[in-house]
Amino acid sequence: MDKKTEEDIIKCSRCGLCADVCPVYKAKHTESALLRGKFLQLLGLIKGELKYSKRLKASIAECLGCEKCKIQCPSGLSATKIFEKIKYENLNKFEKFLYGKFMLKMKILALKVFYRVKHPIKSIVSGKKHTVTKWNKELVHFNGCLSKCINTEFALPFEFSEGNFECCGLPYKTKGNLDVYRDAELKNVKEIENTRGLVVFNCATCLSAARSYIFNSPESKEKLVFYTEVYKEFLKTRKLTSKKPVTVTFHNPCHLKSAGVSLLHVEEILKSVENLTYVKLENPDECCGFGGDFFLSHPRTADFLSTKKIDDVINSGAQIVLTACPTCLWSLKYGLKKRKIRNIKAYDMAEFLYSLDFNEK
Repeated sequence: MDKKTEEDIIKCSRCGLCADVCPVYKAKHTESALLRGKFLQLLGLIKGELKYSKRLKASIAECLGCEKCKIQCPSGLSATKIFEKIKYENLNKFEKFLYGKFMLKMKILALKVFYRVKHPIKSIVSGKKHTVTKWNKELVHFNGCLSKCINTEFALPFEFSEGNFECCGLPYKTKGNLDVYRDAELKNVKEIENTRGLVVFNCATCLSAARSYIFNSPESKEKLVFYTEVYKEFLKTRKLTSKKPVTVTFHNPCHLKSAGVSLLHVEEILKSVENLTYVKLENPDECCGFGGDFFLSHPRTADFLSTKKIDDVINSGAQIVLTACPTCLWSLKYGLKKRKIRNIKAYDMAEFLYSLDFNEK
């Protein structure tokens, strides 16, 4: 373990403030689920009192990577970075293959097939065409791995092109395969820096990952925008209208917040839509529990958090719940289907906005 990681682990005062925000702890209420408990085990690893066992490995893996604890931590510790380094140092050859590029493609393919079987309904924008215009800035779309198989109908009110990007790298990073992550980061940094205009994201997780890249020129980070920025520009001269009166709410993905996109910014756009009523969820920032492939390895915890989220959606009285992350969308659809709720629909917000009527002001 490198010295910086050891220092960060020792720096943890075990105050327990992370208990107020940790989704996993709220679901399990065990000390091992809390960051304090995980760090105590890692302290034992540093002192040589513990070995990197299956039990310790499982404890570290029981993290959604939402980084809510980092915001709450008085010392500003990033648990995800610490866990990534420890996983990297203890990664064996089989795990390097399992969490590598080839296996990620196979996992995405399997998830795509599974998702299509579970949610065969066509996108609300299938076949929809709007007259789009050129913006004074070039728009290049960063299409994430899961977005390609879940949010397949991404469109914008301005002309855009598809960028030649790698996976954002977060699936490798969270598993500790940092060599493959750095390779993806370098390729994406080069592509972003060579882009003349803006790089538009429709996945909160991909944007959060890209915002953490190390760029050769710091101003390149300013090219990274969420698609809501495009709609903000569009709304200067046009308006969005819903054909029928509808009430909507919004689940705020953990990574949208960590990417620096304010919920107020999203709400501003939704409130501007004519014939639409926006209601705020009671706990819009609470994690839905799916977090990448967390729902596969920890189904009970994911199910508990998804159920809580659906309770909030029902209590809001909304007919539609929107979000901006593929796995969050999956979680919402899963929760609604499990509860056999047919009068509430879950949509990706980008697809929902494009399904509305575009009119001149």
